[in-house]
This record gives sequence, structure tokens and C-alpha cells, in this order.
Amino acid sequence: MNRPFACFALAAAFAAAGAHAQENPLARHSLDYPSNIAPGAWNGADLEKRTNCAAGQNDGTRGTYAEYDVSFDRTRSLLGIDEIGITGLRCTYTGNYFIENDRPGWNGTYTCTDGKTGNFQSKDILATPNALSIRLAIKLTGSETCDIDAILGGSRF
Repeated sequence: MNRPFACFALAAAFAAAGAHAQENPLARHSLDYPSNIAPGAWNGADLEKRTNCAAGQNDGTRGTYAEYDVSFDRTRSLLGIDEIGITGLRCTYTGNYFIENDRPGWNGTYTCTDGKTGNFQSKDILATPNALSIRLAIKLTGSETCDIDAILGGSRF
């Protein structure tokens, strides 16, 4: 049997039997949406593309292995990520989680143990039970003033 036809036939059979469709992952979500960004550890990489740095040698692309410890305060819609890099550097991202135009968003502040500080705004958030990808626009506000296009990506069981 032709596979597309078999899938269509199976879907029609379920519909005729009154079976309910799976939840649409693109449907509108409430502020409870980050249930897939549940508290706990994620392991992956922090990728950065830095531009407009005060010190030109800091411009460029970088990446490092990291563990992300995620926390979410549903009552106040606050999402926090404590990043522990393989080098020992720790960075904390804390901010407001929200839904805008039917898409998840997150903005807040960024601080690291090496003295870097800044503000961030999410550009894209993808979360499944086993994969996490958050793209951030970061503007450093300390002595170094880079613009950073960052991707925090991780996986877990």
C-alpha cells in the first residue's frame, strides 16, 4: 500500500472512530507553556557570534560545552538559567517569560563570573521534552559592550 494513502486511511479511521487528535504544537499556549523547560539539568553548547565589541579581539564566533540548570517560577512567569561552562565560567540568565503573537518570549539580565553583564531578548525558543534551543540577542553593558547573537542548546533524557 502506498504510504501517504495508508497514513490518510489511518487518520480517517481514527476520525471516524471518534479518536481525538494530538495537540497542535503550534497552537496558542498559556504562560504554562514552558512545561518542557522544566527545572533540571540540560547538557549542550553555548554558541556565540560577537560583534561591535569595544575590544576588537573579542569580535568573532565562539562555542563551549555547558550544563544549564533551569528554574521556572510559574506564579511570577520568571525563567532562570544557570549556565556552567566546561571552563568553569558561570553565567546566569534571569528574566520574564511571556507569550507574544502566539510565540514564547523571554527577556532579562545576564551576569557571568568573569564580570560580563548585559541584557537579553529571546529571538526564538524551541523546547521539547528532550531538546532545548534558545536564541538570544544579548547586549553587554559593562566595560565590554559587544552585541552577542547566542544559541543556548541542550539535550536531556
